[in-house]
Amino acid sequence: MSYLLRSSTLPPAKIGILSFTDPRKDVKLVEEREQFIQKQHSLLVSALQQQGFVVVDPLQTRGKKEGIWAISTQKEALALLSQLQSEEIFALIVGCFTWNEPNVPLSLAEKLQTPVALVTSTNKDWPGITALASTGASFWENAKNVFIKKHARFLFTREADIEKMTPWLKAMRALQHVRTGKLLLWGSGPALHMEHLTDDISTLQRLNLIEEVFTEGQYQLIQKTEELLLRAPERISAFKNWLETNQVKILYDDKMLSEQTLQKQIALYLVAKDIIKTYIQNGERIIGVSIKCQPELSVQYGITPCFLPAFLPFNSDSEEPEKEIIPTVCEGDIKGLITSALLYGLNPQYPPLFGDVRFFEENYFVLGNCGAASIFYATLKENPLENLKQISLEPQCQGVAGAAIKYHTPPTTDGVVTFARLIRIAGKHYFQVGTGKIVPGKEPKVGTWGATWPYTAIEVPVEQDLFIKALGTNHLSVTPGNFSKEFAILSQMLEIPVINLNDSKALERFLAEI
Repeated sequence: MSYLLRSSTLPPAKIGILSFTDPRKDVKLVEEREQFIQKQHSLLVSALQQQGFVVVDPLQTRGKKEGIWAISTQKEALALLSQLQSEEIFALIVGCFTWNEPNVPLSLAEKLQTPVALVTSTNKDWPGITALASTGASFWENAKNVFIKKHARFLFTREADIEKMTPWLKAMRALQHVRTGKLLLWGSGPALHMEHLTDDISTLQRLNLIEEVFTEGQYQLIQKTEELLLRAPERISAFKNWLETNQVKILYDDKMLSEQTLQKQIALYLVAKDIIKTYIQNGERIIGVSIKCQPELSVQYGITPCFLPAFLPFNSDSEEPEKEIIPTVCEGDIKGLITSALLYGLNPQYPPLFGDVRFFEENYFVLGNCGAASIFYATLKENPLENLKQISLEPQCQGVAGAAIKYHTPPTTDGVVTFARLIRIAGKHYFQVGTGKIVPGKEPKVGTWGATWPYTAIEVPVEQDLFIKALGTNHLSVTPGNFSKEFAILSQMLEIPVINLNDSKALERFLAEI
């Protein structure tokens, strides 16, 4: 079973492509020129499709017009605007393979309001580089929106050499994911007076980091949970049976973790999933949720909602062998939720991990959320049943009652993970981004604070004292793979500086700046 998304939480990876040409009728080699453009265009379409993108290609169905295959006039370009808009493409590729008048693609880009990449080849027989430079200069001169001003340019030394485009494509798809997505927060305000977890919604919207934020009180969760306990106990029993059948260890102590406690935690999760589904069915694209646990749920209701951050960002449960993956954070952390949603947009094959930086040990830090995190990280395996075998439900160390979901993430044998965070200092936003391997780490001592929480040890890329001085948060989000290039591209597009947590000199400059 794959973590590749088949749901409404992430838009289809639709990329638009149009190629442009010379409108003049008094030039030579028109037929040869159009054949060359069509070949380059078709090769690029094929390469994009091989990478898994859905290509929106109006030219392939339009046919030639008076012997000219590509777009040559503003009228032709604007006639395709509605088609591109209706397809909800995440970016537009503009082919400048021979000469084109730059105002033609510019007129379309002004109205399309989506990221744009200008592409050409190094073929010496046609003035593609001239066209790209001229078009790019016109984009800068008339930068009427951020996507025109921040357009990308790619020069193919080999035919359809799109590998160099891949980080940009991933970054722009992730940007579309967050800027057209909506967050759902259960509980207003950050927990435990952690003001750094909140942010100004209008600023985040202006930065293209979110479309809308919904806030609901925890009482709706409580009310619906009590209703579910009374009216649909079979759903709760089925979930518990699913856990037990798949060898999840449950360590009851009849104080923090009892049969009744477990039933309420399961019901809370099922209710949260139902609410998210209702939003999605009503056309709201929920890309992540936050649950504010303390004190409304953990103390006043008397149950910690740890099953939400464990199972919402997971691809399977008792009711759906393949289900939506919903990035989930705790404590009303808007910045952490946007970071997790962005990582999921970059890497939709896997759910993001969220947690507290708990402590340092030798050459690594330990990430452990206060009760639960995506159980994918119990094994890093794509088979959900393998992950279930490696988790245990154990008594929480805080709140009135509840189970924590414990696991110890195994070390990565190849590759790294990216850990990241959106932070804000005196009104200015930054991305803090680092990479490192997951390492074995030492098991926490039984009976210590947080010993029953999930545990992921990640190598520290720099000297520990410098790392903690520069760290702008107690929460980090994680995804498998190295996405440093993608964050650099997002930084340039969004004008949000990236602080490289792997670079000692960069951290020293950052500390000096602030």
